[in-house]
Amino acid sequence: MASIPSPSLARAAPRPGRQRRPTVTICGNAGYNRGDDAIALALVEGLRARLPELHARVAMIALGSIAATDEVRPFLAARRRPRGLLGLAYAIARADLVIIGGGSIIQDKFGGGRVKGITGYAWMVARLAALFGRPVITAPIGVDAITTERARQSAAELLASARAIFVRDTRSMANCDAILAAAAAPVLQMACDPALALAGAAPCPDGPVILAPAFEGEFDELVIDIFARIATEVVERLGREVIVVSMDSRDDARSTRIITAVPMPARARVSASSPATLDVALDVLRGGSALIAMRLHAMILSYGSRPIACLSRTTKTDAFMEDYRVPGTGVRGDTPEAVAALLVEAVASWPQREEQAAILATRCATLDGFFDAAVALMRPQRETRTA
Repeated sequence: MASIPSPSLARAAPRPGRQRRPTVTICGNAGYNRGDDAIALALVEGLRARLPELHARVAMIALGSIAATDEVRPFLAARRRPRGLLGLAYAIARADLVIIGGGSIIQDKFGGGRVKGITGYAWMVARLAALFGRPVITAPIGVDAITTERARQSAAELLASARAIFVRDTRSMANCDAILAAAAAPVLQMACDPALALAGAAPCPDGPVILAPAFEGEFDELVIDIFARIATEVVERLGREVIVVSMDSRDDARSTRIITAVPMPARARVSASSPATLDVALDVLRGGSALIAMRLHAMILSYGSRPIACLSRTTKTDAFMEDYRVPGTGVRGDTPEAVAALLVEAVASWPQREEQAAILATRCATLDGFFDAAVALMRPQRETRTA
């Protein structure tokens, strides 16, 4: 791994004749997944509502899904390459505030030490922020149960370095408490996922049913089988068109396999969508009459505006079902036929509509606490650096 760049980056002067704007650097997981893009852009929107002159730098694991504007500058955070690490360090050094997250930042499924995986990335961000003396706050993040001592130690170190810690659900709060049991850290606070602020669009009762599968190498064949059965049943039982949406661009090929597994003539009424940007994904989701999803942010972005059913295989989707009163079942909850039938039945009507509308309003209000804390942390930095 390349060495950590010099703190002299922090002393880079603003361009002559241009007053430096308050700047936030958002270090999440944007790039491949439209849900992660939604988090980053919702964070920018919420902060700019309070600081209209704000400039945001958004770390990306792949460029292209978030456009560069005068207000938002995406950059490639390829931390294992010297140039990528330098870009990450520069963005942190020039920030008044560093936001880690959102999404499931604390997990050890794909490596949970100081090098590999999303937790290793977040740990590096926290270390760079400490090196340059920049305050860190976590966006409302997901925190999984940690299975190794090395991962727990890395997670505790990065969390304890934050000036404020926000988590997105009750399970994450409990898991975070366990990680920080022996560490001095800020009091944990809860707020909803920032992307929920983009939910609540007008219903579209005559639209197609949207399917949002997820693939990560585990249960992929089973997922394809279940969603093909769901698509068939939606066409035959509900008489609806179906769109299979890839919320993650890496899902495209496997999503196509779902369609080819649907028997004719139902297959003629099933199509695919691979949105390259959040705006396109929102158009697809908001045009649907119902949603059956594994992807958490497909559900978050559709919440409160159409019936939703969840096919869950992770802690985060289990927590979402519980906290947001969403019907559903696990991937291996029953036979593929029974699972498909249960999920289609769950979106055939919408008895949770009023309850979910109330939950949406209540949870979105919790974001005020997060944004107020973020702005409060930025102001001392801004005053010091413009004095």
